[in-house]
Amino acid sequence: IRGTPYNRGSILKMLLANGVQDVGDPTQCHAVAIDARAPKFDGGIITRHDSVVFGIVVNNQALRFYDEGEDIWPKRYAIWGRLVAAQPDQIAYIIFDASSRDSFMPTLFPPLEAGSIAGLAAKLDLDPAALEKTVTDFNAAVRPGTFDHTILDDCRTEGLTPPKTHWARRIETPPYYAYPVRPGITFTYLGTRVNKQARMLMRDGRPAANMFAAGEIMAGNVLGKGYAAGIGMTIGSVFGRIAGREAAQHARN
Repeated sequence: IRGTPYNRGSILKMLLANGVQDVGDPTQCHAVAIDARAPKFDGGIITRHDSVVFGIVVNNQALRFYDEGEDIWPKRYAIWGRLVAAQPDQIAYIIFDASSRDSFMPTLFPPLEAGSIAGLAAKLDLDPAALEKTVTDFNAAVRPGTFDHTILDDCRTEGLTPPKTHWARRIETPPYYAYPVRPGITFTYLGTRVNKQARMLMRDGRPAANMFAAGEIMAGNVLGKGYAAGIGMTIGSVFGRIAGREAAQHARN
């Protein structure tokens, strides 16, 4: 949980139980890949991993399970928690080599390191032969281009499932590195429905007399299934101003 252990949704439950209309998909959430060594609660942004696009991600069977280069990272980082959650034991491993070691913002925990893929697999408790095959198959499928992680470049794989659509480079320069990752939930998309004045709506459609909402508790009014970096702060800032203005006006009247 990327927050306090005391945020258990009790206010949202109370509001919904007392007639406030819900909004948003209860099965969707903002969830990122965080270091598996992070604390259970409130690990902070320094436990989030942004290195996915620079390598491959495998599950505990040493198999890739999603396109690491599907789209630019600010549009995809918030899906990796859900993807990892769907894997056996809800754990995965980001694998990369020395050529990418200094290409991304480091996290609180250092990567595991080995001089060979088999040695790295041993440190991760993965089948060495399986991880070697995954890396070998990936390397053979890479079609090099002009690497540029700031755009949708032309470095891709061919004939590989799942593909890596962009930023595909062979993992062949020792030492080799890995980060163990687990899902880290930031907030769910279920919340309270509001109108344009940030006033909560009751189940019969009437605006609540004196209840306003801003931020994550009403983010489901805006968010569907996707997420782009900074949208949560934008929702909080915009609706915070609206809700504050409307609540102050209500109090004055």
